[in-house]
Amino acid sequence: MEVDKKVLYDRTEQRELPERFRLCYCFLAFVTRFFTFISLFFPLLLLSLDGFCQPGGEFGVLGGMGYYMGEYNPNRHFDRSQRYLGGFYRYNLNDRFALRLNAGFSKIDIRESPLLSNGETVYPAGFHCTVKDVAAWVEFNFRSFWVQKVKESSWWSPYLFTGVGYLGAGDESSVSIPLGIGVKFNLYRQWSCGIEWSARKLFTGKIDLVYDPWGTRETNFIYNKDWFFVGGITVSYRFPLNPECHF
Repeated sequence: MEVDKKVLYDRTEQRELPERFRLCYCFLAFVTRFFTFISLFFPLLLLSLDGFCQPGGEFGVLGGMGYYMGEYNPNRHFDRSQRYLGGFYRYNLNDRFALRLNAGFSKIDIRESPLLSNGETVYPAGFHCTVKDVAAWVEFNFRSFWVQKVKESSWWSPYLFTGVGYLGAGDESSVSIPLGIGVKFNLYRQWSCGIEWSARKLFTGKIDLVYDPWGTRETNFIYNKDWFFVGGITVSYRFPLNPECHF
């Protein structure tokens, strides 16, 4: 019996070591990418036109669709999309750059999508969970854009954004890296709208409750297949401020 207990203990230790290594790897990958992001964008902020003149904050809402891609949906965008509702606060640094805090809710509802069994393991034919999404990112406007429009700015501009966030799906959660594109439009005075599409790269493969289904041990950040995507329309209101440069 003592020998059996020792063998069981050794096997448990062997299973725990890869899990510890995976967690350490994910943490180091996150730290590396976060500081790379900061080091790339901070010089651009300092070199952008008009410095930090005419700052302004705006509140907005985002409505659209959210959808999952992973083992149950490997390559079909917008498949089984669910409503996504959210709100955001955007702080305009200048006519090119803005900081944004975004929060939203959605669902994942996958049904009748059986996976091939792996030996004795039989996976469910889908899963259902509520998604909680929080993120902060930097937006870059390709054209000079102000709300409300001024003579030197454009009434519309394409933009891209990236940052860092958190996504919870059911009992699982993960740090996320949002990456997205969109187009902004001036509507009337302090009102603006936009359309955008973005992806959340996750640091886990467990959102769909399927972890390394084929036994390949490819479970680190690079091989994780779980993503969450959001596409929708934004409407926002910018607080009127007097144009004033703080430098």
